[in-house]
Amino acid sequence: MTTYSVGEVARLAGVSSNAVRYYERYRVIEGSRTSGNARRFTVDAVCRIKLARAGQRIGLTLAESAEILAEIPPQCADLDRWLEAGRSLVVAGERRIDELRDAVEEFRTVEFLRS
Repeated sequence: MTTYSVGEVARLAGVSSNAVRYYERYRVIEGSRTSGNARRFTVDAVCRIKLARAGQRIGLTLAESAEILAEIPPQCADLDRWLEAGRSLVVAGERRIDELRDAVEEFRTVEFLRS
């Protein structure tokens, strides 16, 4: 099984090394330690970071993204599980769009000033 360093995951996911550590801290990804105490990750860490970043773009918190990704077992090769996580992001995004539309409509009518 191929494993990747923090820097390699960062490069593959398009984030900084600090971001990889951040995603690990918030349990979006999970790594292991070598005997020399270096962090190592499998390729699913890259996928998880990319999905979490997509979630952030639609307004999900890291905790919400981590919750969606928790449904996928570590090193899962089942594409349907990954697709389901993507669909969950779509549903969350659509819900966020609806919330924003409602807020915009409230602002348009100045109703928010009355409450």
